[in-house]
Amino acid sequence: MIFDKTIVAPATAPGQSGVGIIRVSGSAVIKVIEKFLRISMKPRFAHYTSFSDITGKILDYGIALFFPAPFSFTGEDILEFHGHGNSVLLDLLMKNILLIKNVRIARPGEFSERAFLNNKMDLVQAEGINDLINAQSELSIQASLRSLNGDFSKKIRDIISLLKKLYARIEAVINFPDEINESSLISDIRICLSDAIYLMKKLIFKGCQGNLLYNGISIVITGPTNVGKSSLFNYLSNQKISIVTNIPGTTRDVMCKNIWINGARYELVDTAGLRKSNDVIELIGIKLAKKNIQSCRHIFLILDASQDKYSNNILVKKYIDGLRKNQNITIIFNKIDLIHKKPCLDIVFNQFKCIYLSIKYKMGINFLKDRMHEISSELNAGEDVFLARNRHLSALKASLKYLKHGKEWLNKNLCIELFSEDVRLAIEAMLTITGNFSSSDLLEKIFSDFCIGK
Repeated sequence: MIFDKTIVAPATAPGQSGVGIIRVSGSAVIKVIEKFLRISMKPRFAHYTSFSDITGKILDYGIALFFPAPFSFTGEDILEFHGHGNSVLLDLLMKNILLIKNVRIARPGEFSERAFLNNKMDLVQAEGINDLINAQSELSIQASLRSLNGDFSKKIRDIISLLKKLYARIEAVINFPDEINESSLISDIRICLSDAIYLMKKLIFKGCQGNLLYNGISIVITGPTNVGKSSLFNYLSNQKISIVTNIPGTTRDVMCKNIWINGARYELVDTAGLRKSNDVIELIGIKLAKKNIQSCRHIFLILDASQDKYSNNILVKKYIDGLRKNQNITIIFNKIDLIHKKPCLDIVFNQFKCIYLSIKYKMGINFLKDRMHEISSELNAGEDVFLARNRHLSALKASLKYLKHGKEWLNKNLCIELFSEDVRLAIEAMLTITGNFSSSDLLEKIFSDFCIGK
């Protein structure tokens, strides 16, 4: 696709740095080379040269790179100035480049948008660039890279191919009933449909895992009052965020902190101690605590190891019985120094991890950090976890819903034409993910979230 305007933008963050990069993409790149570099440029070769202004006055010295169309990031001619990272100097060079006819400042994400429109990448890969730039943990970087490399896109294309095959067979039953073995074809359709539903469910599951890795694994710290919830929160946060006292009910609000352990990002949530209370403010805090417990991925239930064992076991069972699907819990018995017990790891109710430690004396903390690493490893199991945005997951779930609805038509031997329509809608929903079937409004919304220069 040929665009009327050539775009220019800094490709490095604003502020002082050792190197500052300005990127130019479009048909006016050759004119920019003639005006500001005045050298003959070899494609994909680093030229050390001077950068001039429109009058020929030298502004800076640095490296210039030329990537001719169509073998460039955007599919257009691209020129990059790698100069000194002085924001005043970069602005001056930008102002001079903008004096060239048909050159304008790039919109956020416009370089990636042009790459998508010129078929240099699909929409998932383009979004993967922005996700990689904004990733805040090692594991989310790996998941973003898999999307950028096309792993996610390939799985989407495989399912679309299977759905198109399914759609073609359904249409054959509808349009050529006298020329085919209908019972044999219906049997193939059932197999094909089951395969598509299985692959889609698997893709949704992996996408949700990647989404959790990117946004951070939410862990709510809960339990009765005065068991060490805020002490643990402060220790893992490496900051004194929550107030710690011997007075029950000190924590009345929800405190949140992002931490990074072994390359994974966690969102720790400290909550009010759960107990009966007549204090209006504390009751609000307890209500917020319960709300966060219901919505989190994982619960750290902290109990006082020196308290009555029977009462603690009843409380543990109550929490376990209240767990939702895909929600897990780790039971932490704190204050083992009061009962002279050594730190250890145990299993309760045949499956849930139980850790005995002392936050005060930093005993057994490694067991807890190992458990947190285990939680992130469960999400990142295998090499096929990729980053799926909410947009992708919504489209996948919509497509799955159409297929399940179509399966009902098929199983009841009802109107196969309606089944065909469900499959067609499922294909359209899938195509919106990679951008083969996307509205201009959707594209504008997606790329507006990108940084300028990308």
